[in-house]
Amino acid sequence: MLSMPPQQIAELCNFASVADKEARSDLSLGYISGEDDYTSNFTGALRRIINSNSSTGLSATSFVLQPRIEQRTGCDATILISSNGHIKIAMFEAKLPRFGTSMYRWDYAQTASGLSHFSDQLTRQARFWPRFAIFEMFYCELPFGQQAAHLQSEGSSCTWHDETAQFDSSRSASRSPWTQGELDSLLQIRNTGVGDVLASICQCDHGTPMSMWGDAEAVAQEFSLEGPVLHIAAATSRR
Repeated sequence: MLSMPPQQIAELCNFASVADKEARSDLSLGYISGEDDYTSNFTGALRRIINSNSSTGLSATSFVLQPRIEQRTGCDATILISSNGHIKIAMFEAKLPRFGTSMYRWDYAQTASGLSHFSDQLTRQARFWPRFAIFEMFYCELPFGQQAAHLQSEGSSCTWHDETAQFDSSRSASRSPWTQGELDSLLQIRNTGVGDVLASICQCDHGTPMSMWGDAEAVAQEFSLEGPVLHIAAATSRR
């Protein structure tokens, strides 16, 4: 168990929501160029907010692992959360579906197979679920208040891996590239904000806590994680 007190979890979730809101604001104003840029801005903002504002004992560091030609996890970034000698691995795949652009093709057919790239990513994620807490994070480029009613009002709309994979298997044209309409249908069924995602992880509703050995980078190397990694350490209150 991570054994994080409720006030610490609430603080982290609030910080994550603020970081996501800041990144969405920059995206809507044209200061963010795409998925990778948003992910970097979001995780960087969360790190800075934690380190400059936490009153419950949170601290954050980040590092980048060498990317592989073929991403085996099907995810863009990793968030490690450690507390009480245990650590959880959370991973997410980021998408920028351009909700404001009609018929925008945010998914595509892979060259070799002709199958959906996103569906293939979900298949790769399944190898690590449910031990790792895996979610999909759909960024919104629209100004605040202009998004559809079923989308998150201030930040990104997130779905858990298992819910997304189940929807994927039910699509009438299964394994073909996803359409905007299909994504809207998924998000109308259920989506949540990144703050609630992290709350579920910290409360041990998703993901399996493991005994922590070495530092966070050693854990990331042990599991051959890829790309940017944000490590959030939860210690006893500092103030």
